[in-house]
Amino acid sequence: MKSPQAVSPLPVTSLAQEVLRAGRWLALACVFTSAAQAQTPAQMSCPAKSLAWTTPLTGKSCAGVLAATPSGTSVTVRNTLSGVTGLATLKCESGVWTTPTSHDCTATAGTLTTSTTPTTPITSLTTSLTTTPPVFQAPVVDAAEVAAARLLEQATFGPTAAEIARARQISAATWIDGQLAMPATAIAAGGDSTDPVREAWFMAMGTAPDQLRQRMVFALSQILVVSAGKNASGRELSPWLQTLSKHAFGNYGALLREMTLNPAMGKYLGLGHSRAPAPNEDFAREVMQLFSIGLVELNLDGSPRLDANGKTIPTYDQARIGAFARALSGWGFANGFEDMSAPLVAREQYHDRGAKTLLNGVVLPAGQTAAQDFDAVMNNLMAHPNVAPFISLRLIRHFVTSNPSRAYVQRVATVFKQSGGNLAATLRAVLLDTEARSAPGADAGHLRDPLLHTLALVRALGGQVISGHNVFWDYYLMGERPADAPSVFSFYSPMAPLPGGSGLVGPEFQLYAGSQAVRRANFVLALLDGGLPGSLRIDLSPFLAVAGNPQTLMALVERTLLQGRLSASTRQTIGEAVFKTSDLKQRALTALYLTAITGDYVVQK
Repeated sequence: MKSPQAVSPLPVTSLAQEVLRAGRWLALACVFTSAAQAQTPAQMSCPAKSLAWTTPLTGKSCAGVLAATPSGTSVTVRNTLSGVTGLATLKCESGVWTTPTSHDCTATAGTLTTSTTPTTPITSLTTSLTTTPPVFQAPVVDAAEVAAARLLEQATFGPTAAEIARARQISAATWIDGQLAMPATAIAAGGDSTDPVREAWFMAMGTAPDQLRQRMVFALSQILVVSAGKNASGRELSPWLQTLSKHAFGNYGALLREMTLNPAMGKYLGLGHSRAPAPNEDFAREVMQLFSIGLVELNLDGSPRLDANGKTIPTYDQARIGAFARALSGWGFANGFEDMSAPLVAREQYHDRGAKTLLNGVVLPAGQTAAQDFDAVMNNLMAHPNVAPFISLRLIRHFVTSNPSRAYVQRVATVFKQSGGNLAATLRAVLLDTEARSAPGADAGHLRDPLLHTLALVRALGGQVISGHNVFWDYYLMGERPADAPSVFSFYSPMAPLPGGSGLVGPEFQLYAGSQAVRRANFVLALLDGGLPGSLRIDLSPFLAVAGNPQTLMALVERTLLQGRLSASTRQTIGEAVFKTSDLKQRALTALYLTAITGDYVVQK
């Protein structure tokens, strides 16, 4: 996938350029300060003298010009940074400048001052600064480290150094199988507030050992959507998350059946209040459009089937929505109004007992019970040939790439179909496919959404995920507060085109409009600079320890975040901004911040 700089005209491009431009203006200058006015007359003056040297560590060149100076004057130029001092001492004797007694300018940059002995006038002093930044080199990283990092980027909320070290010693299949066998992190029942449930889910994303399950729950939550926008208490959210976690590696048909009667879904899409003779059609529509078969008929490779006129073929019509709504009528909450303690139960007096025609001409006879019609609807959906490519494509786009090849989709969909909708087998096919494990092309990958981006950054830097409570509003402003999707379509449409008319799909870019991109960049900076101490905490000490050497700092940042995958042009641009920043903390922050918001990092490949 093209980087955000290439496709998002305002967000990253203008922001990154502005930061780099600021970095150039804030680069350390060589500053000369003249001594006090002299009290003795000049005798024989030395001509104007150019002062120049190059700092060995960075190649920074400092130059200043002293005006004609009286004999008997000694001039000491001092360059200091963090206690390191380099001196150049010159003396004017009988109209001739002596060779400097020392020329040991070893500090990378700093404040330059001049002093004279005796105090005599320096009538004019001009200064200039030239810089010659080095060519920044990629860190030395082997293929096994890159392969492990890419697997973990796709299958977790971000690789950690420890997990990379472990994953590189085993095959991708072995790592996946270990995660599939891991016990699920428990999801407690919620109470009156949504925040404890949201908090527990956020903490599981960032810290739970069963990371592959957490990513699968996150993926499924964007297909089978429930939101705090309507389910306004924790008890109305937790049944939904519990069902997603329970079936994350199970059978999709079983997940769909249980989610249909889940009380949280029953409230969100109204099935718990659907009664004949005027049943609610919301769930009937979304169970087809978003949860199973989509809008148009698909080939196994995910491409649309076309009729004799070259037109797409709708999967259902309004009559089918009505028939599904009638077939699913008569389900209500188990123990009172919107009770969340148990699945929906049949209320036969509210069930439409007439005949119904479902997908592909399947007819349900009149007189069936609510349970019989329910079973028939679920079987009718799961028998549709669209389910395999529809769900497979959604999972590929979440875990690996927004623009998979048709062959990739067909290979995964074949596994889904042959396994009867086994999600563990399908997920293995998604992650182990040659298109996922081979070197990515220019259009591969997908934009990280705000949660994936920021949690991956914390995990990569060995940081702490302490609490989400104080940052949920920030995530809301970035377009992705957990469990608070704005609609049943989740936070973004899975078919949204990439900006710029490239013909590619880029769903997550719907959360990267100008203001959201700037808010995300500001959040990243606050995170790195210690501005979120009660929520997310980063230890900068490893980077501060090498900040005196821009080359070493850049190599450490790139290896930590990208394992050597920063593009050469981006590496050089960021390196030059780092090179021209003198304060060691600001230098470390500049390297981390600019790398963390560049397209090479924000787009997961």
